[in-house]
Amino acid sequence: MQDDALVPLFVPALCTLLVAAEDAKGQPLDEAEVLAIRDGAAVMMLPPDAIAKMAERRGYADIDPANCWYDWQMLRRELGRKPDLDPGARFTFVDDADPEFLETIERAQQTLGAFRGLLSRPREDPATPLVKALLQDPGYRAYLWLIVVDADADGFVGEIFELPGDFTEYALQDRVTVANADVMDWMVNDAGTLHGGFSLRLARSRLPPAERDAFDRHVGVHTYA
Repeated sequence: MQDDALVPLFVPALCTLLVAAEDAKGQPLDEAEVLAIRDGAAVMMLPPDAIAKMAERRGYADIDPANCWYDWQMLRRELGRKPDLDPGARFTFVDDADPEFLETIERAQQTLGAFRGLLSRPREDPATPLVKALLQDPGYRAYLWLIVVDADADGFVGEIFELPGDFTEYALQDRVTVANADVMDWMVNDAGTLHGGFSLRLARSRLPPAERDAFDRHVGVHTYA
């Protein structure tokens, strides 16, 4: 087994360390404290299937260290801890050459007509349409979901609602024009029924079964159309 196939298992679980630290402090941990606890915690490097088995034995999935601050704030919300803090954005690292990832882009491209049909619904429909596009800065790039605020035959205009701090040339609420050919994914969450979202479906399929319910709660989905 190559080292790059291994993932970290925190012992004790990272979430329990953060709960204990916040209880001891008597007030919410700040981001620097959360990251310091993560970086100082004991870990074992194990294959993904061993991590999945541990999650099943524990009865819960631990916090993702790559999204430590975000996942910790989501857990605090589940536990009813106050005050509620801004979690920022959660990000997933992908391989641009991954055949399954490339297939999600192809499916999104092939179904843009269905997406446009959903966009044509009356305005009172509360569902929020999103497109995913590749945004680039010098030295940094990321696939981001954008809220669709306008569309025409050539593409879409999307508004940035979450943004990694590494970006310097974009800001929250900036509007970005996305040509049809540049749409990496699209989704409409219609009262818990997900249309599109092919990259989300792929990410969910790669999670251990014990983590999928939490994923569904996070994205607000109960049915995949």
